Amino acid sequence: MLNINGTHSNRIIFPTKYATSANFQRVAVYRKLSKIYWRSPGYNRVRLLVSAVVALLFGTVFASQRVPENEGDMNSRVTSIYITALFLAVNAQNTAVPVFEMERNMFYRHKAALMYDQSAISLAFFLCELPFIALASLVFCCLWYFTVGFIVEAGKFFWYYLFMTLSLATYTFAGQALISVLRDDVTAQGVGSIFIGLSSIFAGVLIRPQMINNIWIWAYWLFPLHYVL
Repeated sequence: MLNINGTHSNRIIFPTKYATSANFQRVAVYRKLSKIYWRSPGYNRVRLLVSAVVALLFGTVFASQRVPENEGDMNSRVTSIYITALFLAVNAQNTAVPVFEMERNMFYRHKAALMYDQSAISLAFFLCELPFIALASLVFCCLWYFTVGFIVEAGKFFWYYLFMTLSLATYTFAGQALISVLRDDVTAQGVGSIFIGLSSIFAGVLIRPQMINNIWIWAYWLFPLHYVL
C-alpha cells in the first residue's frame, strides 16, 4: 500500500529534473527535427522554388542590358535588389510560422512530460534551418547575381551571398520567435507584418538614409533589410 503520510525520509527524490543529460536531449531532438525537415518537402521545396522564381523573374529584366548606362538604370537595379530581398524575407518569415507552431504544440506536451527543455528544441531548430536557408540563398544568388549583370568577382559574390543568407536567417528566426511567444499563427503573422513593414520603410530605398530624421535613424541600423543593399 502507498503511504499517504509521506515524510522527507521516505519521499522519492530524483537527482535531476530530466531523466537524460542536456547533451543527450539536444542530440535526440535534433535527430527528430532533422527527419521532420527532410520529410517536409512542401516547406523546403517551396523555399527553393520561390528563390529560383524570384531570381529569374527579376533577373531576366536586366538580361539584355547587363551594364547600367545611366543613373536611372542603376536606381532600377538597387530597387530590384530591395524588392527581391523584401519578397524573400516575407516568404521566409511567413512560411516558418506554421511549421514552428506545429512543433511548438508538440513541445508543450513533451515539456509537461519532462522529456526535454526549451534549449534543446531551440538549438535543434537553429541547426536544422541553417542548411536549407543557405541552400535557398545559394539558389537565389546564383540565378540572380549573374543574370542582373553584377561584377563577376568571387569576393563580391560571396559577400552578397553572405548578407542574403543572414537576411533570410534573420526573418526565418524572427517568424519562429513570434510564434513561440504569441498565441497562434494569425497573431504572429500580423505582428510579423509590422516588422516587415518597418524593415521596408527603413531599408534606405523608400526613404534615403540622409532624409531620415535623427530620432528614427536607429531604425535604419536596427532593421536588417538595408544591409543586403
